[in-house]
Amino acid sequence: MKKMHRTSHHSTHHVHHAEHHKPTLWVRWLHFWKKAKRVLSYAVPYKRIVIILLFITAILSLLSLAGPYLVKILLDVIIPQKNLPLLIQLMSLFILIFVIKTLVGIWHSYQTTKLVENMILDVKTELFNHLENLDLSFYHTNKVGDILYRLDEDVYSIDSFIDILVDDFLLNLMTAVFILIICLKLNWRVTLVSLTFFPFYIVAQQYFGNILQKHKKRLVEKVADLLSFLEENISGIKAIKSFALETKKLNEYTSRTKLLIVRNLKMDLLESFSSAVVGVITFIPLLVILWYGGYKVIVGALSVGSLIAIYTYIGKLFGPVSSLGSLNVAIKMTMVSVNRVFEFMDVKSKLIEKKNALPLTNVKGEITFKEVSFHYYKDEPLLQKISFHIQPGQMYGLVGPSGSGKSTVGNLVFRFFDPHEGTVSIDGKNLKDVTLKSIRQHIGIVSQEAILFNMSIKDNIKFGNPNASDPDVVRAAMLANIHDRIMTLPHGYNTVVGERGETLSGGEKQRISIARVILKDPPIIVLDEATSSLDSESEQKIQAALQHITQGRTTLVIAHRLSTVRNADQILVLRNKHIAERGNFESLMKKKGFFYHLYTTQFGESQRARATQQL
Repeated sequence: MKKMHRTSHHSTHHVHHAEHHKPTLWVRWLHFWKKAKRVLSYAVPYKRIVIILLFITAILSLLSLAGPYLVKILLDVIIPQKNLPLLIQLMSLFILIFVIKTLVGIWHSYQTTKLVENMILDVKTELFNHLENLDLSFYHTNKVGDILYRLDEDVYSIDSFIDILVDDFLLNLMTAVFILIICLKLNWRVTLVSLTFFPFYIVAQQYFGNILQKHKKRLVEKVADLLSFLEENISGIKAIKSFALETKKLNEYTSRTKLLIVRNLKMDLLESFSSAVVGVITFIPLLVILWYGGYKVIVGALSVGSLIAIYTYIGKLFGPVSSLGSLNVAIKMTMVSVNRVFEFMDVKSKLIEKKNALPLTNVKGEITFKEVSFHYYKDEPLLQKISFHIQPGQMYGLVGPSGSGKSTVGNLVFRFFDPHEGTVSIDGKNLKDVTLKSIRQHIGIVSQEAILFNMSIKDNIKFGNPNASDPDVVRAAMLANIHDRIMTLPHGYNTVVGERGETLSGGEKQRISIARVILKDPPIIVLDEATSSLDSESEQKIQAALQHITQGRTTLVIAHRLSTVRNADQILVLRNKHIAERGNFESLMKKKGFFYHLYTTQFGESQRARATQQL
């Protein structure tokens, strides 16, 4: 059971579930076979286990059918002859078959679990790897809860799907085939009469299977939506508490949960009704066997042992057939999860790395934007014909109103996105011609929200350079003005920071983020509003730390606080999709254009007068 992701009319990544015209039975089965074939393709690396499973499944099936035939021998041979020694041999054979069947069943269960778990591991690994390599627009248009649900719960529904196909389907199919062969050999007329009701059973299974699949799909979407609701509330718990919205959110959660309970009850009712109807259909053939088979015994055309054997076997036949029919329903419901997993697997990244892409080497730090245009949504351009050139070691500032595309420029440098027109180059090499890994290895970022992971401070600092030594970590922390604070913590550098670094202040997290970049030692630095959300004291410490990482490196400063770009070699002012102004701080202030307006609006009349006097 799961949730649907956020709807978007713009995203090509978004998975739509619009209802189209109802496909024919043949088309549905063709679609199912393609999905089943795709799932079973994960068994190919484990051919040896599959062969063993086929062998022991056949043995297990035959052993499970030995009982009725031995009873036939008892009724038709041993009892009429009053043969006590043969009876003892028959009982010994019963015990031996039971022991062998038990041992083979354990082996069968172990091999099935081994195959399924290996296949599930491969599916989860492939999906996780695929998700990690998708571009950022995928994560902008799909909720975190939905992604997590597909990666975990939906994948484990594939576990059920695989288990059904490999274990239950195979065993029941072999059992059904062996039963038919035995029954036809015992008396083909009685057997064929009993089989006349099977078409009704198949129709009932198909009908209820389709209904249950539709309800399962709706239930899956609602549960996944609830998971996203929970994820958002946990992530935003501070905001919820600050606005005293706990009661409102609790009521919303209760309402959503009650709706799920109603849908679950409806599903259970449908499943129970389906089982009842199918049970009636499977009971009728047994009555027919007793009537027609009894008649054959009376006229001497069938032995009592054969009648009992056929009756028992047909009862056993409806077991596998009923299971196969139930599998049809189960498969239809698990197909919802299978489709959700493969939907994400089939999403194509917008970032395509060329097969002959070469790594960036000996990077000096020259950055060139040439006639770059970009949009997130097709009819809403964000950047148009942007051009600038940063020499190695220069600092460029990017300023502009909110939503003007400042952070997008930084994303294009990292090649998180590709421009829709124009080129972005580092050291004269188009980023589309070089490997993604090498681009990001040579760029460090300090962003507005410092991303820390639930591990030690030392490991967080080493995140960009895992092979760094402990002395190098300490040196980086000292340069980032965070060493003294770390040493006051109970476990020093081994202190675990908690999820998203919640045990640290914003300024402390930011300085650890800076230490991480210092340790990485990249030739290019992107400062994405690195101090915009900090208090003055924290900002001063971070500004001092930033001086260490920007010296001698190409630096792109994406600024909200315009004071951070005062010492930039060039400032680019983004407005209305273009670079409206460019120049250093002094020239832009003298020009008294849009930058002057932004600066004086932010700092007020006193700062404007002071800045004008300094000019």
